[in-house]
Amino acid sequence: MINLSGKRAIVFGVADKTSIAWAISKWLADAGAKITLSYQTRFRSRLVQLTKDVEWIEHMGECDVAYDDQVRDFFNGLEGKYDMIVHAIGYAPATALSKPVIFTNEEDYKTAMVISSYSLQRIVRHSLRVLNPGSSFVTLTYLGAERVVPGYRIMGVAKAALEAFVRELSVDIGGMGHRINAISSGPIKTLAASHVPGFDNILGFMEHTSPLRRNVNQDDVGKTALFLLSDLASGITGQTIYVDVGFNTTALPTDIEKVKFE
Repeated sequence: MINLSGKRAIVFGVADKTSIAWAISKWLADAGAKITLSYQTRFRSRLVQLTKDVEWIEHMGECDVAYDDQVRDFFNGLEGKYDMIVHAIGYAPATALSKPVIFTNEEDYKTAMVISSYSLQRIVRHSLRVLNPGSSFVTLTYLGAERVVPGYRIMGVAKAALEAFVRELSVDIGGMGHRINAISSGPIKTLAASHVPGFDNILGFMEHTSPLRRNVNQDDVGKTALFLLSDLASGITGQTIYVDVGFNTTALPTDIEKVKFE
């Protein structure tokens, strides 16, 4: 059993009860950690209801990671030191997700890259003054960073940049004794995923093709995040860990002979 008693975590990315960030928060709390949540204004009412009477939430603060000054002010407003930070943020405008990347305009590209990728650098940079020695970061990525996934489009480009940031940042903060890793999760039904065109078809193919013959869920990711953020993963940094029920290991369905082509 992992014991995080006395540890404090900051979690970015909780939008509602289906959020992977919320599952991670609960697993950290079950291990004894106290949680601080960051939220966007548009999700405040949901979070107030979600966290009502939740004893392990010690603080909530507004922060839009699209703006450097808000990230700075969020960390400046915190008291004490922290041990773990979760970056579970991804966003691209609907106008970008609705068309192939060749038609993505510069404004939508910048939005997707800043919120989904560069925001990790902002969070790490501004958090350094509030970290205890040997602190750890976890961010969330997806196989679309490496392969073309229908409907994922510009988010695949942004997630590829995010994974590169993890590698680069691991060197930058490694000398300070801190670690950072990414979890490449399989597709999960969340508020963010609902905006990806054809998402239900992706879930169906995943369940049919993956070695475990099922889809990954929030708790699968939450347990892995708990491990990576704990001292049990003290020798792991700069890595992308797959939590996708083995899907990334497959190339074609095992029953490919049953697939009919027109």
